[in-house]
Amino acid sequence: MKLLVGADLHNNARGMNWFCELADAEAPDVVVFLGDFITFSPMSFARQAIRDLASLASKVVVVPGNCDPRDILLDLEKAEGIVSLHNRQLEIGGLRFAGKGGSIPCPSPTPFEEDDETFADSLSRVAEDTEILVLHQPAHGYRDAVSEGKHVGSQSLRKLVDRLKPRLVLSGHIHEARGIDRHRGTVFVNPGALLAMSAAVVLYGEDIEVSFRKDDA
Repeated sequence: MKLLVGADLHNNARGMNWFCELADAEAPDVVVFLGDFITFSPMSFARQAIRDLASLASKVVVVPGNCDPRDILLDLEKAEGIVSLHNRQLEIGGLRFAGKGGSIPCPSPTPFEEDDETFADSLSRVAEDTEILVLHQPAHGYRDAVSEGKHVGSQSLRKLVDRLKPRLVLSGHIHEARGIDRHRGTVFVNPGALLAMSAAVVLYGEDIEVSFRKDDA
């Protein structure tokens, strides 16, 4: 299965256009978007981005980001051709995906946050036997280091990941943490931010192969 993964658009129309062109070129089986359509507003941009994403593949799954207003969940539920994985599990091509949007508290408050102590609770109720976790917030220790090197991932997500042992964990949120970690059979991927024209392609099979796409123009 071929996944095209993007995150952290933050109102960047050029980034959305580039991601659409990338989908045309890559022809993925599943498009995954990890949240932050916008930085608080306007919802008109988010709604157009949702429509754009829905046209990119036969299966499109998304979670909201911490900078997306919580009302975006209503738009995602109503959208045709797109599935919100927020606190939900979905089977695609025999693989179980489960997801959660939002983040733990940030240094400056954002609209879609929850306390870390209970952040993973709702996900844990739907994520048993999941092969692929779709997150905005990274788990502590994996693709969660900010520029000064501090790890800012969720401790409760880390405990859940350690227990579930999914094969693939996709997360965004920390723009500078683009890359891959591998630990005890789990591959952790941050595609980088669409705001910076970065995305990832994942080939999921017996092995998991990850490559990154970047538009430096």
